[in-house]
Amino acid sequence: MTPDAASLRRPDGGRWCDLEGAVLLGGDARNLPEMRRIAAALSPAAHVTVLVEVCGSDQVGVIDAREGRVSWLDRSLDGGLRPRGERLAQAIHAWCAEWACGDDPVCTVWLGARTPSRIVRMTRALLPEPRVS
Repeated sequence: MTPDAASLRRPDGGRWCDLEGAVLLGGDARNLPEMRRIAAALSPAAHVTVLVEVCGSDQVGVIDAREGRVSWLDRSLDGGLRPRGERLAQAIHAWCAEWACGDDPVCTVWLGARTPSRIVRMTRALLPEPRVS
């Protein structure tokens, strides 16, 4: 982790490097710079999952998620595009079912600023104690 990453603050004022437990970073290709910075700042005690919705393979990049998982959710479909947010919503729902349903889940979700509000509402409803930024 770089010194700059160690001081990177969350919207709630805490530091990303202090988080433990499951962390989800979700958004689209426009959010890649922020997701890269946050992923770099996370402590090894955090288990990160990065979900990036893209419009074709030319938007796929590199994110260092250490031991975590990065999924590139391509909206392309037979020469057209699936609706914006559709693939991201499905992937977030699956992540919440896996990580937020345990006995004592500790999870944090960061969603890009342009994430459709319906996805933000769905995510809040699926988390036991909402920590969605």
